[in-house]
Order: sequence, then structure tokens, then C-alpha cells
Amino acid sequence: MRKRWYVLEKDNNFIRELTQKLHISTVLARVLANRNIGTVEDARHFLFDTMNDLADPFLMKGMDKAAARISKAIANKEHIVVYGDYDVDGITATALLCRVLRDLGANPAYYIPARQSEGYGLNGHALEELRTRRTDLLITVDCGISSFQDVTAYQKYMDIIITDHHEPPEHIPPAFAVLNPKQEGCTYPCKELAGVGVAYTVCRALWQILHKEKLEKYAEIVALGTIADLVPLRGENRILVKQGLQYMKEGCNLGLQALLDVASIQKETINAGRVAFTIAPRLNASGRISHADKGVRLLLETDRSAAHAAANELSEMNCQRQEIERNITEQALEQIEKNGYGSDGVLVAAGNHWHVGVIGIAASRLVEQYYRPALVISISDGIGKGSCRSIAGFNMYESLQYAADLLIQFGGHPMAAGFSIKEENINAFRNRLNEYAAIHMKADDYIPTIAVDMALPSASISLQLIDELSLLEPYGMGNSRPCFSLMDQKLTEIRPIGKDRHHIRFSVLQDNAGNSAKCLSGVGWSMAYLCEEILMGDMVDIVFQLEKNTFNGVSSPQMILQDMRGQADVNLHLDRDVMVDVFKELRRQLDIRHLPIWQIRQKMIADFQGILDGHIVCLALHVFFEIGVLLTEDTAEGPVCYVPQFQHKMSLAESPTFMKYTRG
Repeated sequence: MRKRWYVLEKDNNFIRELTQKLHISTVLARVLANRNIGTVEDARHFLFDTMNDLADPFLMKGMDKAAARISKAIANKEHIVVYGDYDVDGITATALLCRVLRDLGANPAYYIPARQSEGYGLNGHALEELRTRRTDLLITVDCGISSFQDVTAYQKYMDIIITDHHEPPEHIPPAFAVLNPKQEGCTYPCKELAGVGVAYTVCRALWQILHKEKLEKYAEIVALGTIADLVPLRGENRILVKQGLQYMKEGCNLGLQALLDVASIQKETINAGRVAFTIAPRLNASGRISHADKGVRLLLETDRSAAHAAANELSEMNCQRQEIERNITEQALEQIEKNGYGSDGVLVAAGNHWHVGVIGIAASRLVEQYYRPALVISISDGIGKGSCRSIAGFNMYESLQYAADLLIQFGGHPMAAGFSIKEENINAFRNRLNEYAAIHMKADDYIPTIAVDMALPSASISLQLIDELSLLEPYGMGNSRPCFSLMDQKLTEIRPIGKDRHHIRFSVLQDNAGNSAKCLSGVGWSMAYLCEEILMGDMVDIVFQLEKNTFNGVSSPQMILQDMRGQADVNLHLDRDVMVDVFKELRRQLDIRHLPIWQIRQKMIADFQGILDGHIVCLALHVFFEIGVLLTEDTAEGPVCYVPQFQHKMSLAESPTFMKYTRG
């Protein structure tokens, strides 16, 4: 997929000031400026803040009242229930608050609604059940701020404290206390806490009251929920994740350690990315496939063998989730291609009884495939439940508002949303969304972009620079891993790697201040397609990230490829003589044995070196595939090429590629 690159540009005077006052490199200073850090003091906080720099928890509106009420409930042995949500943020917030309340002498219960039957947040059925259990104090985590009617109905039966981080509605529920840094009049400085971050602020306040000291335990649970909820890793979120990742490496939580073991993640490789893509989905699978209380129980587990058994169960659920998601995605892709929806401004796919717990992930897969806003709908008994994922520049929530008359209900954010709809309205809904897209989107908006921090001279790439850039970790939302560009580089190597040859290894010459040159290598994950259009010796422009690669105890800089552009030769020509020469060599090679595509391509280029340009050879091979002279066959070792002994599907003159590149 073609991508647009753009280089971030910031004030050079500010970059020089950062360099001088913080004694950092120009590269690090420019990356900090690109993260919209506006002052030297902000940069100092970003790089060096610790848990000691967390704000006073009592700055949060309602904290005095909430902490006093919870302390009283602990002292009087009241029945406390923590009411959470079924995603990772809610699971971690529930486990965290239960752990701390137990440490403080309470014996809390918890309640998480079932995703399929109860849906998100407080509901009357659950509250009635908790009333019959004689609940004295109900504390919500990661939910409750929109539950005005339910809180109004049940506040006379129990005290309700709401802790939430979602946008407050016009009418705040009349709870005993409401803790949300986004509510009007709240002076707490960090407004972007995840639900588990708000819960941790409550825990810090309680610890301060009852233990007269700062709470630092359990930051690993906070980090997990914060990373999974995709809140910006800035300010306190950054502090909590940074400390939490360190606690994960120390194995402080048995359940989390069991998940890391099951996922085969070594402690030295733990980072925010691995947590987001490997650990969080396993925990999330409990709420999607079964019930989220399995995730809570895992994080509360104190027996090592039981923790490993629970972690294995969650991993199996995650495999089930992946299989279900894969099937739904394949059906959605088939539907889009069959009906010619692939070029629509907005993609809408619908199927009967698709698992509603994974349709959001399937929508994300469609976005990855087409880079278009995508909505996936599961239909049951004439009603469709939909999940939406968007791209930059397309406000998904506003698009649903544009089609509100066709929907039963909807809610969400610019990048993700959910809705319900009558089955008979789906086609009209698709048309309405595409009408909205035609008004608000341009052709360029459907081309993914890469933000480049700076063009980096190859001589500047070193282990020392990589170590300095590690000060920017942890990476995540609001603090992406830096991207750099290298222009006009000569490829000294490009070849497919990996078991299925889906990835590439490449290298370019690194100019060391003009004195000598050595190769700088990198990898491109799932980029083997580049080998079909870019060859060793080509001049290329690349965008990459940097990491340290250690092999046999020796470390070296490694580029992680984000995109590569070859400088194409527009004067390539094919003729029948070239095709005959290539075919004779092709037949000679494949008469000996069948070979993988990448290998036959490399051998043919090498055999014609000095005779034919490598791109000409690759074009000829492409034509042979196109007309059916060259085919592939799946074997135990992977797909191999062969020349079939039957009629070809088209003549050379019918080949679009041959006609395009034929002289005259």
C-alpha cells in the first residue's frame, strides 16, 4: 500500500535550547519537540519524572468525601462491592481496587457484567442483585459516569461512589461521590488517566490516610490497563507505565507473570508494545469469549500453579477468539470484494450471528487491509449490532450522527464507535455513510501517512544514539517510537527471510564521516513483497525506526523498516528475444528441481548479471506467471515454482505486462 511521508518541522531555536540545557543530542531534542513538548521544564519532566512526581490524589474533585466513606466502610467491616467493566482497563481496575482494599483490611466482592447479555456499565438487573446481597457501598471503576437513572434509582439502597474516566455527560449521576478528572471543577492535573489510573488515584489516597505513606505497589496492574486502553502515554500515564513495566520484569504479580510465561516473553524483552499486542489480548479474551471475571481472578491469584492454569485457559480463549475473528474477517473481505465495495469511502460488512465480541477486531482488520473506515455488523433476529473503526480525518461518531435516523442507538468516539440497527436499514445506512464520506473526505485522505521525525545522516546511527533514545520509552499513544529517513541509499542486500519468507533482511552502506563505509542492516516485517520490485544495487529512500540487535553477545544498530521506495527505471523494455533467453534459462533451472519464487528470482538475476538488468529479468518472470508459463505449487517446504506441461492460459501478445513494456 502506497504511503505518504511527511517530515515534522519544529523551531530550531527551541531544539538548540533543549540540547544545551538538558545536555542531550540534537536528535533527541528534535524528537521531544515533535511530541509537542513546549518548554525545557516539560521536557525534563517527560524524560526524568518518577512515582514521586505523581500529583496529590486529593486534588481530584470528590476525593476527600470518597476516601472518608471508603475508610469508614473498611473500619466498620461493611459489605463493599467493586463494579467494573469487561475490557482490560475495567478488569485491571477491578483487580487493583480489590487488592488494595484487602491490604487495608476489607473483604470486598466484585461484579462485572457479561458483555453479551448485560452490555457496558451499570444496569438495573445487576444493581437489584447487589441490593439483595445487602451491599453497603458500591464503587464503580471504568464506568458509571453515564448511569444517571440507575444511580438515582438505587442510591437509597446503598452508597455509590463512581470512579470513571470517560467524558462526563451534561447531567452527572447523583452518587455519594464522583471521581473523574474530566468533570467540571476538578483540579487534578492529569486529565487523560485510564479507568485503572483513576482507581489507582483512589488507592493512593486511601493508602495515604490509613498507612500514612505513598503507595507504589501494584503499578504493574495499572500499566497493563493503561497500555491496553490506548490513552496517551504522557504525564502520569507515562510515569505509571514506566514503573509498572519495571515491576513486570520483577514478577510482582503472579497472574501477570503467568501470562508472560505462557506467552514466552522473557523479562528483559518486556515493553509496552509486547504488553499491548501479546498480554492484553489474552486478558481481553475472557470478556469477549467467556466472562471477564476469569481475568480478574487471574490478577488476584496468589497460588503459582493456579495462576498458570488460569493463564493457559485465557491463552486458549485467545486462540478461539483469533479463529472466530479470522473467519469473520474472511467472510467480510469476501463480501466486500464480491459486491465491489472495496473502493467505497466507508466499508460496511454484515453477517448473520457473527460473534459480537470480536466484530470490532474484524473491523480493525478491514481498516488495515483497505485503509478505509470500516463497520462490521452482526445480525440476529432482524437486529444488527455494529462495531466501527476509523482512520485519521474521518470522524466516526459524527458519521453515525449523520445517519442517526436509520439507527436504533449509537455511541462512541471519532476513531471507534458502536451502534444497533434494523436489518432492513443496513443498505440505506451504507449509502448514507458513503454520502457523508464524499462530503468530508478527499482522495489523499485514503492514503496512510508516516510522520518522519527527521532525515538522519547514516553516520549518526550508533548504539550510543539508540541508548539515548531509550529515554523516550515507554512508547505508545501520544508518544510513538521515533521514525527517521535515509535518502538516496544504495542497497547492498535485500532478501526474504523467515520460515515462510514473509519478511526481509536488507542493508545499505553507512558513511562514517567520509573515512570509511560499512553496512548498516535492517529488517522489514511482512514486507517480502518489496523483493518483487526492488533489487540489490538499487538506489532507495527508506523510513525506519532504530533498535539494538544483540546476537552472540555482540550488539549493533538495526533498522526496523517502515517503508521503502525504489527509484524505478521508466525505460525498462521487453522483447521476444529477451523472453526466449529468460525462458531457456528458466527451463534449465526448473528441469533440475522445483525452487521457491524468491530463490528462482535470485538465481535468474545472478545468471544474467552483466547481460540483462535484474529488473528486466523480474519483469519477464512476472509475464510468465501472468500467461501461465510459470506456476507455483504448495509443498511441505512451502510454495515452489514449476513450468507446467499444458496449454497456457493466454498468449504472450495478450499479456498486459508484456504489451506495456514492449519496444514500439
